[in-house]
Amino acid sequence: MTSSIETLPPELFRFILAYLSPEDTSALAQTCHRMNIITRDDKIWQQYFLQRYIFSTNSIQYSDEEYLPSSALKFTEPPDNCTWQEYFIQRSLQDKHIRSLLNEIISIRIKRIHNAELISSTYGFLAFDVLRHYFSPSIDTSKQLNTSITLNLRNLTREYYSLDIARLISRNIGLSLLNDLKNRTETRTEGKALINALFIIQCFHPYGIFLSLNRLHLIGERLINDPIFSTLNVNEKCESIIKTMKIEKFLAANGGDEYYDLENSFLFSTFNGKPTIPLTLVAIFCALADECGLIARPIGFPGEVMIQVEQPLNNSIPLIISIFDGKIITLNEINVRLADVLDRPLTYPLFITPIIELVIRSARNIINSISRYTTSSLNSYGLYAAVSILKILGDGALPFAFHSMINVIKEHFPMDIRFLEMLSSPLTTLNDDLDQIRNQDLNPLPIEEKRRINSPPKFYAGQIFQHKQYNYWGVICGWDLICMASTLWQVRMGITNLLRGASQPFYHILANDSSRRYVAEDNINTDAFNLIDDQQEKYSIVQNLCSIDDIGKYFERVDVINARFIPNNELRNEYPDDFV
Repeated sequence: MTSSIETLPPELFRFILAYLSPEDTSALAQTCHRMNIITRDDKIWQQYFLQRYIFSTNSIQYSDEEYLPSSALKFTEPPDNCTWQEYFIQRSLQDKHIRSLLNEIISIRIKRIHNAELISSTYGFLAFDVLRHYFSPSIDTSKQLNTSITLNLRNLTREYYSLDIARLISRNIGLSLLNDLKNRTETRTEGKALINALFIIQCFHPYGIFLSLNRLHLIGERLINDPIFSTLNVNEKCESIIKTMKIEKFLAANGGDEYYDLENSFLFSTFNGKPTIPLTLVAIFCALADECGLIARPIGFPGEVMIQVEQPLNNSIPLIISIFDGKIITLNEINVRLADVLDRPLTYPLFITPIIELVIRSARNIINSISRYTTSSLNSYGLYAAVSILKILGDGALPFAFHSMINVIKEHFPMDIRFLEMLSSPLTTLNDDLDQIRNQDLNPLPIEEKRRINSPPKFYAGQIFQHKQYNYWGVICGWDLICMASTLWQVRMGITNLLRGASQPFYHILANDSSRRYVAEDNINTDAFNLIDDQQEKYSIVQNLCSIDDIGKYFERVDVINARFIPNNELRNEYPDDFV
């Protein structure tokens, strides 16, 4: 006798099973033979796969035909002629291994660098599909719920290491793309070539890999779908693109501080509305021109990068666009503008600047910005990007004192063994440093305990406080019984002007602007938080502190009610008496 369930069409089961998780569907398959057959429907597993996974490959190559990293986001068919269910199982096993390595990184100090590099080198982009589930709400906007429950449930240490590994993967992808760009026998200069080259630099930004260039495709679609656009001549189309860029907030930076801001060298800030430098705007224009069927190429001049747009075949003189001025200009205007730096006037045809030269130019812009503004929070990322570009694409000469540069890299990027290996040579002692890093990764130095005996400090690691003089909020990460900073630092900071001078306890703190500071006990006010009546204001302060990049390096979660952060195992071992 045929069961009534067997007469139901497969499409209905697909609809029903769509409401189950893959794990529940696997459990259902074991209940009876009929369910086992039904749940093998590959359409169901394709749906599960596409719902769970974003990335399809562990790495990408430089392209001048499609936006990066689009090739890592494409799913066509499962590899090696396997079914979607088999592909799902394969990825699930990889996910399990990634989570296992992540758990080891979080819970024990041994082989932390080794395991992080193993995730990066083995899984690359594929690891993002696991790590992204642990990103903080400041990264994953779908988690941005303004409630104390959300704050209390967050695992800050897991968030920290997940993002840290994702950034390591992003930087390693950046290094691979630079090598790929270097080894290409031929690189186009028009279309998406330059924007993709700048995306490589973006890989070294702290939020680099989260940027999508596909927004340019959507803008291009809107332009060409406008019925008026097809009736325009080349000049008018270029003017329309320039106007659209302004509407989309792709704007030129003013002179002075805004122009030389290091953020201008990264696409992330530009795509989030910050005015930027001509090189970035030229890359965006060339990409949009390509979307609209025009051929636009970058031309590098001293102090500025412009655009050359090809005219129809019956007009051999191309258009020149100063994107910084937002207009089409003549060759005579260029010669007048550059008269002081040109040996002789420019004539057609103009030299099209190779993409690699423009990337190196961007590296020099980064170095210039770092030298002008030494306190930018992006400086370490900019240094990493500039050194990578000059080492791989340039002649290898680096405009920095080698050891001071290496110290910055080791301090801010302790897991980047691959990068340090790239910098090593027989002429440096870096090989010894690498051996030391690997040995310490296998045998970490013991954590030195700090006990609260003999006139202990007044405050505790984890406490939220407000600075008495500067009013910023922060969280205490550790303490010294007396000031351990150099005499020069004490003089510069006016420590002798404090009531107890340098003989009082000093606290290592994270401030709400993400900076690390060293604060005297006289300047710490832990009562200020509890005196706030507005609960929303309290949550806002705590959320701000939770968004600090390094907060999870020290703390696992936050206790809003008691105004303190709960330590992770490492901080608890260092200050055991602070968390009794």
